[in-house]
Amino acid sequence: MGRKEKTIFITIIANIILIILRFFLANLSGSIGLAANAWHSFSDVFVSAVVFLGLLITRFGANKLKKIVGKTEHILAIFVSMFIFYMGFEILSDALNNDCTELKYVPFVATGAFVGVIINYFMARYKIYVGEHTGSQSLIADGYHSKMDMYCSIAVLVGLLGSLFGMSSLDKIAAIVAMVLLMIAGYEILISNLRMLLHPHEDISETEHFHHHHSNFLGSKKMYIGVGSILTVAYILSGIYIVNWDETGIVRRFGAVINANAAPGIHYRLPTPFEQVTLVKKDNIRKIDTGQQELLTGDTNLLNVNMSVHYKVDNVENYALNINNLDTLIRVGATTSIRNIVGRESIDYLLTEGKADVEKQAQILLQDVMNKNGTGVRIVGVQLVEVAPPESVKASFQDLASARQDRAIYINEAIAYKNTIIPQAKAEAYTQIAIAEGYRDKKIKTAEGDAVMFAEKQSAYAESKGVTEFRMYMEAMDKILPNVQKILLG
Repeated sequence: MGRKEKTIFITIIANIILIILRFFLANLSGSIGLAANAWHSFSDVFVSAVVFLGLLITRFGANKLKKIVGKTEHILAIFVSMFIFYMGFEILSDALNNDCTELKYVPFVATGAFVGVIINYFMARYKIYVGEHTGSQSLIADGYHSKMDMYCSIAVLVGLLGSLFGMSSLDKIAAIVAMVLLMIAGYEILISNLRMLLHPHEDISETEHFHHHHSNFLGSKKMYIGVGSILTVAYILSGIYIVNWDETGIVRRFGAVINANAAPGIHYRLPTPFEQVTLVKKDNIRKIDTGQQELLTGDTNLLNVNMSVHYKVDNVENYALNINNLDTLIRVGATTSIRNIVGRESIDYLLTEGKADVEKQAQILLQDVMNKNGTGVRIVGVQLVEVAPPESVKASFQDLASARQDRAIYINEAIAYKNTIIPQAKAEAYTQIAIAEGYRDKKIKTAEGDAVMFAEKQSAYAESKGVTEFRMYMEAMDKILPNVQKILLG
């Protein structure tokens, strides 16, 4: 390979690295502009690959191969341009329809984007320098294409830096700028390859027709007017926003609320920085976990507590404008509330029947914190996910729990024995009393009968002494000699 081919090959490798870097940073941060910039770098790789292939074919003079590869190249380029148009419309759709979400890891991502700008700059200078020294118009044009990619990267970098100052919509504008440049690249690829496919007999070496058209397009006033018009229209259209059925929109003009209840549907507001819109899902139940905390109970024991807070938006305006980091406030408020409650109660109460009461108290205290700070949220519920002793003393707590369980078992067994033996003793006492009373009544009745009988005998004896004595004598003999035959002699 000659100097020109080596230059293009090196820049292709550098562009592939840029594509991987930009897609990685886009996924990491959620930036639409970075994703659009990555697709623009993809178009740059394709252009460089076309130049590289054309240079190789020209150098080796493979005329037959040149015709076959040339036609295939033009057809493939047309499909690639269609794909570029499709990705451009996808990026535009994402930029217009998605919320202005807060970007993540902005300093790190901005540093990566700045590295991409530097790589684009040196690639452009390198291509133009080699092109001027070798007399290759295709390399010079490809260098200007890399410059366009650099300008696109600068726009994306500005959008990222703007998000650090609260201007999150700048990322959307950067995405639209990248989309416009991507569409221009797709248009160039489509028009040039259609012309070369329809007029194959035009003999222009080193694919200079394509890149000469590219250079003329970049340098023309019409291009700047067209790009400016597209950017102006895109900027005006960036004010279109959609409020979904489960959302409420808040529109602000220079920070002041002008509409606190934008209904579901398609709306328009002045583009950034004049007006901004914040979309809030009012009826969604949100959840925050406090994480495991080691707290001190009222009886100076350690306890691990992990709680989950469920809340929903009650006042959309307060929720969107009053608090910058609501999750942190809820987490800190929940931690303070549960620490206050646990510090008053014993560990036995917290580990047994006190869970529901603790959850209710924590919800009341946390709601009071939210109201005092004007957060506009309502605490739906607080759930104690974990209430347990720390691992370091868990074995001791298990031994204590086992001892308490044994104590409860022994107490229950004693109560059961008491409940059994006392009724038995009472029943036996009642039985003995009943027997004694029966014996007493029997003796009394017998004595009374004997007394009556003695009185009757005494009365009869007084009236008939002889007869009574004889009868008493015979009764006595019957008792003394019950089985002996008796003979009376008169």
